[in-house]
Amino acid sequence: MAGKWKIRIPFIFLGFSLALLLLFRFFPAGMDRFYSGFVYRYMAQALSTVVSLIPFSLAEFMIYALVFFLLFFAVKALIRKTWKKYFLNLAVTALYAVSIFILTCGLNYHRLPLEDHLDYRVEPAPREDLLALAADITHRANFAASFTGRDSYGKMIPDYTFEGIKKAVASAYDSLALATCLKIGGHYPSVKPVMASRGMSYAFVMGFFFPWTVEANINNDVPAFWIPALIAHEQAHVRGFMRENEANFLTYLLAEHTQNRELKYSCLIHSLNYVLNAVYKAFPSDYQDIISELSPRILYDLDQNRAYWEPFRTSFAKVSQQVNDAYLKANGQEEGVESYGKVVDLMIAHQKKSRKPVQQKAGQSVYIGEGTQ
Repeated sequence: MAGKWKIRIPFIFLGFSLALLLLFRFFPAGMDRFYSGFVYRYMAQALSTVVSLIPFSLAEFMIYALVFFLLFFAVKALIRKTWKKYFLNLAVTALYAVSIFILTCGLNYHRLPLEDHLDYRVEPAPREDLLALAADITHRANFAASFTGRDSYGKMIPDYTFEGIKKAVASAYDSLALATCLKIGGHYPSVKPVMASRGMSYAFVMGFFFPWTVEANINNDVPAFWIPALIAHEQAHVRGFMRENEANFLTYLLAEHTQNRELKYSCLIHSLNYVLNAVYKAFPSDYQDIISELSPRILYDLDQNRAYWEPFRTSFAKVSQQVNDAYLKANGQEEGVESYGKVVDLMIAHQKKSRKPVQQKAGQSVYIGEGTQ
């Protein structure tokens, strides 16, 4: 009898999770308010607070432990010829894992788009709008760069600690929540640097949200100017916004809601990178003009970034990107890794609404999210 319940309970748990997913499909607005904006919000804060008490990445530890126990019990099953029990336990664990993934992550892929929350209109962007955005973010990033500490070679010397920048990101999200009425503020302290950060670089991964522990995990080996923006991006996932373009856009918005000079600069250069890619791919004739307006500090940082990633451009990195692409598509992001670049569409919509009147002009136009990364 106990054996039957051992397999029935995880199936019931999975059925409950799938039922909620079905409700998101039919009632996205109501489920966004009830589940994403209330149930998940407080559940995630509670779990994040508990997990933050562990001084290392619990996600990293669990990944290592999973590999060890899979091998250990496989060898044990081989020796004792208990394969049936091994696969039963494996199936039960997998059912629980999928259910928890859906409840802490999967459902939020199907919430209302961020532009609906902000009442933004995302549409094909005329060349003038993209170049106006590029000019604006170039000006702001140049100004922010002037306040960053540098050594005699121009390399950024961070003034922040990891814990300090976590607090700055949390304060910025609270400020953003007050300004926009987005339910994105609150206490989500489980942000951890990963010990095997260099290994993450070989996989071309700068950070990841681990839904089973509700942790934001950060590659601490990348150039220092990326770290604050990476924390901001992964915190967007922890706070319930799973789509990559939306997490990138919230990172962009944080630059307007922080007085921390390094967080501001990091968020701006992170966003600038996507704008530069968009200009290069959509209107390449204008790309060099924008580059010529960048400050020497930004140009140094972009060169340092290219130099850092060059040794990691391996076949393993390509496979890792393909896995990420498949994961995103499986969770409703049809563009896969291309969805990261669609942040520029949201940035232009934001600029139109909050900075400039909408200008409809004849000529070239493009969805910036198409073909950008």
